[in-house]
This record gives sequence, structure tokens and C-alpha cells, in this order.
Amino acid sequence: MELQWPFRRHYETFAGIQKYAKEFTNWQLIIGEHPELEIEAGVHFDGIIGRPSEACYELAKEKKIPLVNVNLSSALASKIPSICSNMRVAGRMAAEHLIARGIRRLVHFGFSDDLSSDQHYEGMCEVAHEQGYPCSSHHVGHWYSDNAKHWGSFVSMVDQAQKHWEAPIGIATPSDTLCRRIAGICESKNWIIPEQLALVGASNDLLICNGIEPSLSSIDLSCIEVGYRAADLLGRLLNGEKIHAKTRYVNPSELVVRRSSDVFAVTDAHVTRALRVMADHVGSSLSVPDISKAAGIGRQSLERRFRQHLGRTINEEMIRLKISKLKRLLVESDHSIKELSNEAGFGTTVSMHTMFKRHTGMTPQEFRKEHQPADSIGSIADASKSIADLAR
Repeated sequence: MELQWPFRRHYETFAGIQKYAKEFTNWQLIIGEHPELEIEAGVHFDGIIGRPSEACYELAKEKKIPLVNVNLSSALASKIPSICSNMRVAGRMAAEHLIARGIRRLVHFGFSDDLSSDQHYEGMCEVAHEQGYPCSSHHVGHWYSDNAKHWGSFVSMVDQAQKHWEAPIGIATPSDTLCRRIAGICESKNWIIPEQLALVGASNDLLICNGIEPSLSSIDLSCIEVGYRAADLLGRLLNGEKIHAKTRYVNPSELVVRRSSDVFAVTDAHVTRALRVMADHVGSSLSVPDISKAAGIGRQSLERRFRQHLGRTINEEMIRLKISKLKRLLVESDHSIKELSNEAGFGTTVSMHTMFKRHTGMTPQEFRKEHQPADSIGSIADASKSIADLAR
């Protein structure tokens, strides 16, 4: 399961397996890095889920032990049943989001010889080409930061790519870590995020996304669902069902908008200033007169420009920002809905419920239930404790 890496996608996939096991089976889950060594030593496994190696695959095949793969880039994805996040859809979501924000030039940064990354780029290109916009791509090795030489080459590549960019531009990557590092390099070259450069990562790793300012927009890849469905697939194999060796996909759940892409690429400087002030003060008591004053223009003129460039009023944009923040808080926090409503800047819980359902089609409780499963891990520390408990 690659749990040695402290990334959300690995722990959430494991959490999904745990969830299925608790609901339907009496499985004993064993955490191991190289199960083929244990099998050779005489340990018996009924089934294996994860990213098995070629050696594990050959030995499991000999011993008739069912395997389920959860990594799209595994060399065995075509040989055994696989459940993976749909990175093509993730790429489409990133491109659609950036284009909806008025950005017409897209850039993809991905990994060399990586099917997951390739599919992410293909999804971006599909949307870009549908709209008639360019989408260029740059590739790095997975170990681009493991030593000074590799890191220097990576920085040089990003520097070289920037010479051909014209603001505003949108960057999307299949990895939050890669996206965060690109953001840091670009900021050192005086790119302003998100006004000149908007970024969207993938995985929605909260430690990475919230550990940078501006915070990083990212796509939730539904990894709990990946683990859950992988466990279900293994259960069917254990029951004797014949299942074809192909990859089955789980679609991402949502794109969580944070500051790195929370901008509208409009040509009107007054509207741009107003949008920035609004984004900086979501949840505060900021009024429309306050916004127009900060934008350096009269209220009526600003209202007219908002309708012209955005197709909505200042107040409608304020509500959109509050709902966006509340959606993020509902997923990331266990605090009461009333507390989160106040934090998002809604005056009363009643008005919040009305507006939230009008914009999302569901209540805050329904949204939280759908996007924050009761069995999901709350933190890496919680996941580590759970793994330790199982190992004992």
C-alpha cells in the first residue's frame, strides 16, 4: 500500500479497505511491504491488495492467491483486476475549472513514463481542444527532488518553460507535491498567484494544500472509494467469481477551490481588485460599499462591470465565495455546521441553509455525509494509529 509515504491517497485507499472489511467481512488485515518473501517463508495469505511487484505476482499466481491492484501506473495493471482513480476525468476537471475562470492558456506538468500522469494530460487536452485553447506539457522524473543535481535540472526546466508563458496562465499537475514545488519556483521569479498564474493539483492532500500561501486548489481523487471497491473486488474473487484483468475507474469527487486558482482572469483592473479583496476577506463582515471603496470605483459602476465581466452581481459573487468556503470546511472539519456557517460568514444558519441548497442541490448535512464518510481517516496520525492497531 506504500504507507511509508505520508500522502493522503495511500492512507485513504487503506481506509477504504478497512471500511469494507468492517462492514462485510471478518478479514484480518496484514500490513507488509514484500508479501512474496513472507509467502516463501510459509505465511499464508488469502488475498493481496496494493501495488504488487512482478515477483509477488508470479508467486501469487503459482499459489493461486487473488491479487487486486490499486495503482494505475503499475506494470501489472493489465494482468490483474485493478481499481484506480480516473485521472483523465481529473485532468478534465482541472482544465474546465481554469477555463471557467477566464484562463485561455493551459500548461500541464507531469511525470515521465507514468500512465496516471499521461491520462491526466489527455483529459486536460480534451477540454482545451474542445474550447480551441492550447495546452502544453512538461515531464519530470519521479525522483526530480531526491538530490541536488536532479533538483537543479528541475528548476532549470521550470525556468526555461516560464520564458514562453504569457499571463494569465493555468497550470495543473497530477500531484499536489509537484504543484506546490512549481508554485514556489514561479513565485521566486515574481509570478503573482493566482492573478497571473493559477494552479490546480491532484489528491487534495490537506497538509500540502494548506501548507502554502496562497493555499493550493486540488482535486479529491476519491481514494477511500478506490480502497472500498478494491476490497469488494477481492471479496468477489475469494468467493470464486471470475473477474477479468482490467482497470476499473473511480471518478474524482470534487475540485476543492483554494486561493491558488480562486481568481477571474478579467481585463478590468477594478473588478480584479474587488475580487481579490473579496477572496482575502471571505467570512468577514465586508460590505458592498467596502468592496467598491477598496476597488477605487463607485458602487454602481462596479456593479455594472461585475455584470459585464462575470455575469453576476457583487452580492452573488460574495455568496458564491462563502458557499465555496463552507463546502471546504464541511469536508475538512468536524466542527458543528453552525460554527462553520459563522466561519464562512453567513449571518444566520437559516439563510445559509437556503442559499447552500439553492447552489448545491443538497443540505450541508447531506453534503458532509457524501464527501466525508464516517470511517474516513481524520489525519495521518489517526491513520498511523489504526495501522499500528491492526499490525498488533
